[in-house]
Amino acid sequence: MFNRGGMPGRGGMFGGMGRGGMFGGMGRGGMQGGMGRGGMMGGRGRRYNVHMNRWNGQNFNSNQNFHFAVEQKIKEKNLWNRDLDGFYRSRGGDQFVRSTLTGNKKALFIGINYTGTQAELKGCINDVRNISQLVCQKYGFQNCLYLTDEQQDQDKKPTYNNIIEAMKWLVQGAQPNDSLFFHYSGHGGTCRDENDSDEIDSFDETIIPLDYQTAGQIVDDVIYENLVQPLPQGCRLTAVFDSCHSGTVLDLPYTYQCDGNVEVIENDVRKEIFKKALGIVGSFIQGDQAAIASSLLGLFDGSIDFSQLFGGKNNSSQANQNAVNKRKHNADVIQFSGCMDNQTSADAKINNVSTGAMSYALVTVLGQNQNISYTQLLTQIRQIMKQKNFRQIPQLSTSHPMNMNESFNM
Repeated sequence: MFNRGGMPGRGGMFGGMGRGGMFGGMGRGGMQGGMGRGGMMGGRGRRYNVHMNRWNGQNFNSNQNFHFAVEQKIKEKNLWNRDLDGFYRSRGGDQFVRSTLTGNKKALFIGINYTGTQAELKGCINDVRNISQLVCQKYGFQNCLYLTDEQQDQDKKPTYNNIIEAMKWLVQGAQPNDSLFFHYSGHGGTCRDENDSDEIDSFDETIIPLDYQTAGQIVDDVIYENLVQPLPQGCRLTAVFDSCHSGTVLDLPYTYQCDGNVEVIENDVRKEIFKKALGIVGSFIQGDQAAIASSLLGLFDGSIDFSQLFGGKNNSSQANQNAVNKRKHNADVIQFSGCMDNQTSADAKINNVSTGAMSYALVTVLGQNQNISYTQLLTQIRQIMKQKNFRQIPQLSTSHPMNMNESFNM
């Protein structure tokens, strides 16, 4: 079993040096990506100099311990909310304009095995075949575009430019009540957030095109600008990312996860805590988990007013509300990801067939159920992953508070 990104995995390309040397992620032995040719050469937001590197794991383990310790503190403070109905009502979820799904349907499928390279994966093109079969046969999508590295047509190779152009194709002419679908299976990574403002943990999440060594990684800000920002109110986009570090890759304001129970959080609450944590622990994370956790006790010294950051509709601070509003979008956007931002996503063999864990679980659950709620879908995806001994925690991120009792459709 391998992770998708690095060396074994679908994520794990190191996205560049973080503060004082903290690396942004690790995968299959570690792909390390520098800030790149001056940081911005060849296009806004690109990250270059991704190269194969055998990493000793020290920085990776420290970074993982840091993320784990912060997330544990967030859990201990009960900032993940299990009252999904109350969260939905208090944030005005019933006022949001949803797509009726009666308009046009378009789908984009991207699968990259990186065949013949040190970054090679085995299951990504299989994921495209399996997911597209489900989407087309069960949900009626016929206008579809496929980018895979097995194709001979150079315009259908999943290169940086072809992926961006394909995203533009997907959203072009989108109207209210349309239903769009996006699926990406391949390497994912992280890199230092140059804006240092819109990421929860100060790192951008990325997807890795076939020509990453010359064209760079595609950062989440660029994905958002091409895939989400152009959409009109009432247009549905359902996106599935089966790659490492993909939890908040679309930069949406709300995240739901299932690790025993389905729970929800406003992502800017987590961002505020991570910013505070980085200031307490220091820019270069090192030391064992206990030491990090001890340092993080300062998170709860009263300098963060949690009653304002999280709670009922009357106790959200204006600053936090402005941040949440910045992430909000009038389009009806729902993103499924194979793991949290600080986790890797497995590239595995199941029943002797290479596949991604998230794609396999999604096809299995939806293929067996005619009518299933979002809560049931997220729960059953997690159950399948646990049965197959995958540690990754799948997540659902949205542009609006979700009625999780609503039946999944697209």
